[in-house]
Amino acid sequence: MLQYLLNATAIWLISLLSYDIFLRRESYHSYNRFYLLATFVLGALLPMLQWHDYGAIPATSGLDPVARVIAAKQTIMDAGTPAAEIDWSVWLTVTYCLGAVVALTICCIDIIKLGRYSRAGNKVIQGNWAIIETGKEHTPFSFRNTLFVCSRAQYSGEEWQMILSHESRHSTLFHIADVVLLQLAKIIFWFHPLVYMYNKRLLLVHEYQADSVAAPQPQVYARFLVEQAMLRSAPSLSHSFNRSPIKNRIVMLTRNSSALAKSKMLVFVPVALVCLLCFSKDSFSQKFEKKGNVVTYRGNKFEYAIPYGPDTVTMTDPVTGKEVQKIVSFDAVPMKMNGEKIYRSDSVTVLPAWKDGAFEEYILNQLTNELNQLPDGEYSINMNNVVIDKKGKAVFYEYRGFYDVRGFTDENKIVPEKLRNTVSKKIDELVRKAPVKKPASLHGKSVTVLADAYLARYKITVQNHKATIHK
Repeated sequence: MLQYLLNATAIWLISLLSYDIFLRRESYHSYNRFYLLATFVLGALLPMLQWHDYGAIPATSGLDPVARVIAAKQTIMDAGTPAAEIDWSVWLTVTYCLGAVVALTICCIDIIKLGRYSRAGNKVIQGNWAIIETGKEHTPFSFRNTLFVCSRAQYSGEEWQMILSHESRHSTLFHIADVVLLQLAKIIFWFHPLVYMYNKRLLLVHEYQADSVAAPQPQVYARFLVEQAMLRSAPSLSHSFNRSPIKNRIVMLTRNSSALAKSKMLVFVPVALVCLLCFSKDSFSQKFEKKGNVVTYRGNKFEYAIPYGPDTVTMTDPVTGKEVQKIVSFDAVPMKMNGEKIYRSDSVTVLPAWKDGAFEEYILNQLTNELNQLPDGEYSINMNNVVIDKKGKAVFYEYRGFYDVRGFTDENKIVPEKLRNTVSKKIDELVRKAPVKKPASLHGKSVTVLADAYLARYKITVQNHKATIHK
C-alpha cells in the first residue's frame, strides 16, 4: 500500500506541475479538462498495473562474508523473547476508516441540503429545467437539470438568461460526472492534498467552459459575476455560479490562446510515458535488488540473517551406504521485512493457513503441464524461504530450479532452457496470485512468518511424459 501511495503521489505531482506550467493559463478548456481527468485516473490506476515480468526471485543465500558476520550477530541479539510492539497497521487502519467516515458524512450532509432545498422550495418547470425558488440568500447553483435560486424575480431578463446559459453549459458537458468522481476520490483519499488540488483545478475548468457562453458580452457578465460573488456558496456536489476565483474567470473571458500554444498539449505524451515506465506496480521501485544482506523486492525490504552457522551432520553415502560426518553451511534466511521481525514457524502460537504442505501442493498442482514435459527421471524443485505477511499473503520466496534426485545434476544439463524459463515465470506468477489466507499469530497478534514450505521434500518422478508427485 505504501508503494502504491508513493507511485500515485508521484504521478499526480508530476501531472499537476506540468499542468500549472504549460496549460493552466491557456483557453483550451476541453483539452485541459481531459488532461486533468486522464492524469488523475492514471495516478489512481497505473500503480496497480503490472506489465514487467521479472521471473523468479534469484537465490540470495550467497551473502558476502562481512554481511554473514553482521547477520549472525544480529540473529544472536534478536534471539531473546521479542518485546511488545505497537501494531501500527491497526492504528493506521482505524485512523483511515475514521477519516473516510468523516469525508463520507460531509458528502452526505451536502446531499441532505440539496434534498431540503428541493422539498422546501417552490418548484417551476421551464423547458428542460426544474427551477427551485428556495427563498434563501445564496448564489444560483444547479444539480443535473435542477436550478436552485433564491427568487426568480430578483434577476432581470438579461441576468436570468446568463444564469440559464451558464448552468445549461454545465449540464450539456456532463460536468456532474467529474464532480461525483472527485467526491468519491475525496472520500477514498481524504488524507491526500493533491486530490483536493485536482478538485480545485477541475472545478475552475468547469467554470471556464460554462463562462464561455458569455463571451459576446464579457463586461456585463463580469459585473454580474462580481455581484454573485458576495452571496453564500452552494453545496459541493452542485455547480455554483460564484465558485472558483472570480478574478481568474474574468481574465479568462477575453483570453484567446495562440495556435502555437497548441503545441503545449503534447505535454501529456511525455508525462504519460514517464508515469508508465517509472510508477507502475512493477516499475524500477519493484525490481529485485540486493545490497549486502538486504534484499528489496516488490517494494518490500528483506534483511537476511544466518540462524545456523556451519555444523557437523551425519549423512549416508549413497555409494557405500556407510554413515559419514560432514561439515555443512546452512543458507541465510530472511530475518526482517521492512524493519519488522520475521518469525520462524516454530516460534509462533498459531501457524498460518499455509501449512502442512498446503503451499507446496498449491504450486505443484498448478505446474502439472510443465512437469509432464520433463525428461524421464526423478526431480525435486529447490524452492524455500517463503514469507507470509501479516495479512496471510505470500510476499517473498527463493527459487533455485530443478535438480536430479538420483545424481544431483545441474538443471542446465537435464532440463531444456525454454522449459526452465517457463517454470520460473509460472512459479513467480503463482506466488503473486496465491490466495490470501489466515496469517500466523503470536499471542493473538498477526505476525509475518517464514513458512515451513520446502518444495525439495517432494519427489517428482517422470516417466513417458507423465509426472507423479510424492513426498
